[in-house]
Amino acid sequence: MQSSSNSASDSISETDSDFNKGKIQSDRRSDNILNSMPLLHLGAGRKGFLEYFENTWSLTEMLFSCLRSKEAFFLRPYHKTRHPLIFYYAHPACFYANKLLVSGLINEPVNQALELLFETGVDEMNWDDLHEGDQNIWPEMDEVIEYRQQVHDLVHDLIQTHPCFDGPVTMDSQAWSVAMAFEHERIHLETSSVLIRELPAETIQTPDSWPDFFRLKTESGDGNTPTAGVDYPGENPMIEVAACTMNLGKPEKWPSFGWDNEYGSDKRLVQPFKASQFLVSNGEFYRFVAEGGYEKEGYWSRSGWGWRQFRNIKWPTFWVQDGPSGSHRYKLRTTFSVEEMQWDWPVIVNFYEARAYCQWLSESTAAEVPFRLLQEAEHLALREPETGEAVNWSEQKSELLNLDPVMDEHSGKNFNLNLRFGAECPVNAMPGNSRGFHDAMGNVWQWCDESFRALPGFRIHPYYTDFSTPCFDGEHQMLLGGSFISTGDEASIWARFHFRPHFFQHAGFRLAQSNVEHAKAANKYETSELVDQYLLFHYGSPQEQRDHAISSRVGHPDTVDFVLHTADLANRFAGNKASALDLGCAVGRSSFELARNFNEVTGVDFSSSFIESARQLKSQGQVPYQRIETGRYFTGMMASVPAQIDRSKVRFVEGDACKLDDALPVKSPFDVILLANLLCRLPDPAACLRQFVDTESWLKKGGVLVIASPNTWSENYTPQQKYLDGLGSEDTIAQLRSVLHGFELVYEEDCPFMIREHRRKYEYIISQVTVWKKIAIQGADLSAAAGGVISTDQ
Repeated sequence: MQSSSNSASDSISETDSDFNKGKIQSDRRSDNILNSMPLLHLGAGRKGFLEYFENTWSLTEMLFSCLRSKEAFFLRPYHKTRHPLIFYYAHPACFYANKLLVSGLINEPVNQALELLFETGVDEMNWDDLHEGDQNIWPEMDEVIEYRQQVHDLVHDLIQTHPCFDGPVTMDSQAWSVAMAFEHERIHLETSSVLIRELPAETIQTPDSWPDFFRLKTESGDGNTPTAGVDYPGENPMIEVAACTMNLGKPEKWPSFGWDNEYGSDKRLVQPFKASQFLVSNGEFYRFVAEGGYEKEGYWSRSGWGWRQFRNIKWPTFWVQDGPSGSHRYKLRTTFSVEEMQWDWPVIVNFYEARAYCQWLSESTAAEVPFRLLQEAEHLALREPETGEAVNWSEQKSELLNLDPVMDEHSGKNFNLNLRFGAECPVNAMPGNSRGFHDAMGNVWQWCDESFRALPGFRIHPYYTDFSTPCFDGEHQMLLGGSFISTGDEASIWARFHFRPHFFQHAGFRLAQSNVEHAKAANKYETSELVDQYLLFHYGSPQEQRDHAISSRVGHPDTVDFVLHTADLANRFAGNKASALDLGCAVGRSSFELARNFNEVTGVDFSSSFIESARQLKSQGQVPYQRIETGRYFTGMMASVPAQIDRSKVRFVEGDACKLDDALPVKSPFDVILLANLLCRLPDPAACLRQFVDTESWLKKGGVLVIASPNTWSENYTPQQKYLDGLGSEDTIAQLRSVLHGFELVYEEDCPFMIREHRRKYEYIISQVTVWKKIAIQGADLSAAAGGVISTDQ
């Protein structure tokens, strides 16, 4: 085995006959262009399976024929977070062999050594998690070509002869594993094309059979500075979308393959919002670049700024500098070539860049309501209204299949999907839909400001047990809509994909805005000042939280370290210590403290800014922040997780405490649940608590619920009729008891603490702390719960 010892002069053309094995001419138009077939209908029989397989295989061969030399197969992308392309050329074939083995269609590996080597790719945790493994492990090109041909012939023969292809294929049949391998290969068609786009341009060429561009401008504008209305659409108006309810989840009998995360069922209320008519173009994004958006930390999230600094990025990764520094002259790197800048194409960026642009635009336009990215249900609401009817598909309503453009070669003509064109196209090129939105599907993926999560009713498929579940970790952002090179299931209306926020894909974004009332409600915990204040509250030492020059003169009330104290109560009262839920975890210190004693800890908070800081603390162990002194004066501080805490035991999820089914769709009951200073900030506190009462979905029998609340009830957060309050402490406990049927109150105390605003202003708070144990809800146990024996420790 060797890596890059092949000579650069060993051109792919020398092995052209090998590379073209498995290609079939019937897929080609008279002009020799290879396009994708529509998504496979599972009732298409052997002939349909065979045609789709050959088309899938041919697309991969066409893509990799772009590499000018064998040596190019062993080049790694510049960021060193991925394998060289030799891996991605062999990996799809390896997947076929492994899934055929899992499903019982074959009884032994095709080539066990290669199937172990090429089985698992790289999913780095962070942008600086460089993959520096041994690069001398890769086999010779001829060995890989021969292996791919073996697998091709095996699959071809199985489809022609095995009885599992005799009738319609369902997710319970062995043939499902073959359909799975088709769609897996099509995913890698797209992800490999991104890696190719990152290689030096001189190492690649446009494949002979690659589809044409929609349109390519071959001359740059005046001075290469884009002009609105000339080089890109002059306006990108925000279109209103009324409140609606969106149904999510692919019908189980829909006759195409689907990944496990597509199934399940969910109904989501979409509040009224606005979204931009077009995807954000290169021309629009140019202003952000030219005005120094990559140089101003205030536009970036904490982790986004860390990525930008580490990579020293100053413009989008596929823009190519075409002049001296500061001239802002750029060309555009497409998948295979460097072209004049296409200002009217959608900008290709990662999640961090998309969010930074939204922040810049909000500030530069003094927008009353901040710009943001879409949520998943909002993206669905942009599509044609009748698309939502697809969830009602049945064999008696077969016409609903046409609502998915990738199921029929004619219904997808309004989209840049399924490799209809060979690259992105202008943001206004495809016709708008009846709602007025262009590219609701296709052109480029659209980043969503929502972590990847399962739908209620999600089930793992036994042929691929870890396709989705490792990514329900709050660390993967959703992308929807597909891109020009998304084919098959990826281009389907049901597709739900996800990548880490620093990843590049053929992905851009569309602007969104909440309506005024909902924006105000959602923005209460999103300011950087409040994040800094909570980092100090959670991680600052007593000396850091107080000004001792002032304290020595006037004194401070006696208080406890609230975060450590409530975590200690959870540790003290919990019997089993397998898992803990920190609900309203803010920036995460209590979650980390619980990890001292619990095997698994999940922190959930509604604030994306809080969760992002917590995740950065998990990843890096520390986060810089500012402590305000007074007015314009700040002191730089560092929040750090104690070194003896195993941070890998903790995960953080952005979600609604009142809707845990949405935040954590894969239910796993906890031994203890901590709600610290959360209850009086919820729109329906009783609904939150009832989630723990009726079943053991979230809290085990014998489990402990720790509630700490200052009872600062306000209609800014909670409708008055939803308050759980009373004139005295006992009245409040009675309100809690009226909701917590089957719980026994085992402990109560008043807990004083302070939150610093600046060196001369502190908020003094006394939180009412109660500890409840979940007991059996049967007969005498109910009467025991109603009485409640408690201990107090004032």
